[in-house]
This record gives sequence, structure tokens and C-alpha cells, in this order.
Amino acid sequence: MAKRGQTVRLRVGSATHDSECDFALPANWTVTVCPMRDRPAMAEADVQRALAHPVGAEPISVAARGARTATLLVDDFRRPTPAEWLCRRVLDELQEAGIPPRQVSIVLGNGAHRTMNRREVRRRLGTLCDTVGQVVSHDAYSPRVTYMGLTSAGTPVLVNEVAAAADFSVTISCVYPHRLVAWAGGAKMVLPGICHVSTTHFHHGRLTGGPWGGPPRENASRRDIEEAAALFGLNVSLCAVINSRKEMCGLYAGDPTKAHRAAIALARKVGDTPMAEAHPDLIICNGYPLDADATQYSKVQAPALQFGCPMLLLSDFADPSIFHGLYHGPLKEFKKRPPLQPAPRTDELLMKAPVFFYSPQYGRGFVPPNRDWYCDNDWDRLMAAMARRFRRAKVAVFPVAPLQIPRIV
Repeated sequence: MAKRGQTVRLRVGSATHDSECDFALPANWTVTVCPMRDRPAMAEADVQRALAHPVGAEPISVAARGARTATLLVDDFRRPTPAEWLCRRVLDELQEAGIPPRQVSIVLGNGAHRTMNRREVRRRLGTLCDTVGQVVSHDAYSPRVTYMGLTSAGTPVLVNEVAAAADFSVTISCVYPHRLVAWAGGAKMVLPGICHVSTTHFHHGRLTGGPWGGPPRENASRRDIEEAAALFGLNVSLCAVINSRKEMCGLYAGDPTKAHRAAIALARKVGDTPMAEAHPDLIICNGYPLDADATQYSKVQAPALQFGCPMLLLSDFADPSIFHGLYHGPLKEFKKRPPLQPAPRTDELLMKAPVFFYSPQYGRGFVPPNRDWYCDNDWDRLMAAMARRFRRAKVAVFPVAPLQIPRIV
């Protein structure tokens, strides 16, 4: 139900300080919080059932028999996947197939993002760092890659050599709407997850995507990454669906494409967000649970773009850097550049800005390149300014925007 001047409670800081915070809104705004349909967390028995009855494939404990080594391709700290928890269950399956943990490598698929540091790796994987044969945080600029072939679109597939050397491979990732490949997860752990930057550059620069959250089969970019995963020889994908509390509420294992499609079907239901107001004056998009670093904010604004109205993005970053190797080159060279300076908060900018941005890290490591955005690191000051532009606004709030799929009812 819409309320006037309500305080909204939102979850923030998914990567390091996951917590709930209250955000006071101007009294003359009519605010409607639009939650997604959501789903409760899975029980342990549900996870075991998903692994025992994979989609379109044999269980890992059967499929991996005869292999001597295995690699787990795991998404990085920027994603809400329960990585350590799932890795442990896959290791149990591999052990049953005859592959001990010391014969397993874990490759963290950073794509073209910076590599994870030791503390981040330990937080992601816990004591698994001491259990498996090796843990590699993928560096897209490393020359230590193996060529796997060309896709039909001509993408040269060069992947991390540690991953390529294994006899059996498993991806562990989560599924949510994506602006380039329609849906994240699955084969995306290969391209761009463990690919050389040249592969990613060719793929991103030559192939078009499709509608955000649209059908994967109609998305040329998605088709190309699945073909790249096949060239790599990907055996199994674990595709998790995440709820509004960053809990795993669904899991599909098995054939990389079929498991991914099954996870999409559930993610659509979980993320379904009924809205009674088709023409809000402003949409507030909270970045949780994809608020780990500043390269993720495009995912935060995605569900609001269809409404054509101004939006307020809210993200509390663990890492405020906007570095992305595909666009900024090697990290060492990026760090030599002078930092962007915050845009002055003028009245002119306030009245015409299409996007407002709040982050405690704004100006303290994070400055968006978008100079037409009105940004602040002080919530009360930002609200006082926005109340001048939006005097009696109809405001919709997406509490977990990157997972939500708005639907007008």
C-alpha cells in the first residue's frame, strides 16, 4: 500500500557488511515499495535432490568417473552465489567419482574485472583454499591461456590454462537478468569468466545482445558464449537462483544449457514484480545484492529503464573502483590515471539529471563517468535537494533491483 513520507528499510552491503538500513524519504512523496514475488531459501535436502537429479545429464558422481582432475569455475565476489557452500557439495560428488580434492582446481571467473586479492578469495571460499589442489583468481591479461577454437561467429576462445588442463569441468554461478546476454550464469563463467581479454573484446565488440531478460535463444551474444563453453568442453553447470535476502532459493545442475534454462524459468517467477503504477515520477533502485563494486551499477538501473522516468540508484560498495579491464586496459595503467572529480551539485544539474546516485563511497573512490548524474554521499542532503525537484512525486521502490522484473497489473 502506498504511504506518504514513509521510511523504507533496505538491505545494503552484500559483499562485506550485509545489513538493513532505514532511508527516510520526503514527506510529500507518495511511495510504493514494489517487492518481487520472491521465494524462501532452499533446505539442504532440496540441494541434495538437485544434485542427485540433474537436468539432462548424469549426476556429477557418475559423469566424472574416469577423470583424474577437475576444475570448478566459480563466479567472483561481485555475485551473491553461495560459492563455498556449493563448492563443498560438488567436491563431495567428485570424491565419490574418484577425484580427491587435491586433484581439483578452483578458478575464480573474474572476467575482465580485476583479480580478487587474498582476503577476498578467503572470504569467498573459506578453508577450501587449503583443501583443493590450487585456487586461481583469473587475470584476463595473463598470457597463460589455451586456445580452444573459433565459434561460428568467429570469436577466438582463449581460456585460463589451469581450467583448460582439467579432465572435468563444472561452473558454479547464479542466474539473473542481464543487459548483454539476456541472463547471467552458466556458460558465462567461461566467456568472459575465464577468457583472455582479447576474446572478450572480440565478443563484446562484434556481437549484439537482445532484450534484457529476454529469450536466450534469440540473443546472439548468449548463443556465442554457449558455443565458447562447448569448445572449452564444459561438462556441468550449477545454476543458482537468489532471493531478496541473498539466499539460494533454487538450484539446477546438469547439462550447461538445459540447467541454465531451468534456472531462468524459476528466476522469472521469483523476480516477478507486479506494479499498479505504470507511470511513476521517480524509481528508486537499490543495488543489493549486486552492490559489491562500482562496475555493477548498470545492473541496478536495468529494471527501471523501461519506464522512461528519472531514477535514483542506491549502492553501498565493498570496492568503489569503476575499473573494468575491457574498457580501461591493465589495472596497473588504470591506477596511474588521475581520478575523476565529482561533478558540482548545481541547481541546473539537479533539475535536469536523468539519474540520481547515492553511495557512501561517492567521491571517496567512486565517481561515475556520467557527468549528467546528480550524486551524493549524504542521504539527508540528497533528499533535501531532490524534494525541491520532485515536490509531489509518485515514487516506486525496487528493493533488490538487479533481480526484479517489473510487470504492470
